[in-house]
Amino acid sequence: MAELDPERQRQASEYARKRRRLGFVNFGLTIFLILVLLLTPFSKEIASHLPGASPVAAALYLVLLMVAYDLLTLPLSYFSGYKLPRDYGLLHQTVNGWLTDHFKSLLLGTAFGAGVVAVLFFLIGTSPGWWWLIAWGLLLIVTVVMTILAPIALIPLFYKIRPISEGELKDRLIAVAISAGVKISGIYIIEFSEKTTLANAAVMGLGRTKRIVISDTLVNAYTQEEMDVVMAHELGHQRHHDVWRLFGCQSVIYLGVFWLASWLFAVLVNQMDYVNQTDPAALPLLLFCITVAGAPSVPLLSWFSRRIEAGADAFALHSSGKPDVFISAMTKLTDQNLGEARSSNFLERLGQDHPSYVDRVKMAERFNTRSRPDNGQSGQT
Repeated sequence: MAELDPERQRQASEYARKRRRLGFVNFGLTIFLILVLLLTPFSKEIASHLPGASPVAAALYLVLLMVAYDLLTLPLSYFSGYKLPRDYGLLHQTVNGWLTDHFKSLLLGTAFGAGVVAVLFFLIGTSPGWWWLIAWGLLLIVTVVMTILAPIALIPLFYKIRPISEGELKDRLIAVAISAGVKISGIYIIEFSEKTTLANAAVMGLGRTKRIVISDTLVNAYTQEEMDVVMAHELGHQRHHDVWRLFGCQSVIYLGVFWLASWLFAVLVNQMDYVNQTDPAALPLLLFCITVAGAPSVPLLSWFSRRIEAGADAFALHSSGKPDVFISAMTKLTDQNLGEARSSNFLERLGQDHPSYVDRVKMAERFNTRSRPDNGQSGQT
């Protein structure tokens, strides 16, 4: 049975530890900057120089905040997002390529964030008692639209995506889908190899844009049977309607988050001497309230995601009937992506969205045990 490479696991633990340290530094810096904006006149001073009505001024304020924050934390982003993964062989992109992607993300995030903030401040001004409910409804619509557009408009900005070529691999993967009783709209290859050594597969999109996407780094390094198991896992997501299940879970949670954030914001605005809730200077406070209200949902969503992934693993095991191949694929993925076999229980519960390698192997071993013939007789599974 496949086993993890001890040296890769040593590197994985070291890599994860360094990433956590950089994360703690970034978190501490973020908290410090938030406190400066909340506890000093600096936020009001910035807002006083912004032109336009409240929604416009708030949107401009967010642009200033995001650009300033990105520049202040760029050294941390460089070390955590470029130098560290490059040192451990996970990235071979040039620094210019990495910077291009980084600022491309910043541009998209800033434009989207400015639009969101403008809408929020408009709603707060026109529907102060119900802005949170309207904003929640709009968030659901935007989430669906972004999910539809992601594989055809967003992901291609960073990676090339192409339909899988005609041939034996495509025929076999389609046969796996037919055998599993799952209708698929397409299988696509995402070209990770131009930038990274990481391997992955995912279900993306909705409706006509829904597709199974597999990285070329996975296709090029795995056996056909291992590819079948990976495909079966993604088919499990399709069979279980996991995109909609996750969307439903997020919708319920975000309703509570928006309500709590609106209550906190209304209380704190009065206590902190802002003009009113539409004061652009209160933007950092609004972002702070949304973050605080959303924090408890992180482990809950992570738990639900792990359940979804475990269900897809179970589907892959039952549809393929090859637990040894499943373990082999998971072992390769863990070694290739420099993943820890198991992080601490606290970290796993806090934000890990997939079951640990250890748990996935245990599931496969239990399946293997149940599938063996009784009475000690030997046989094939």
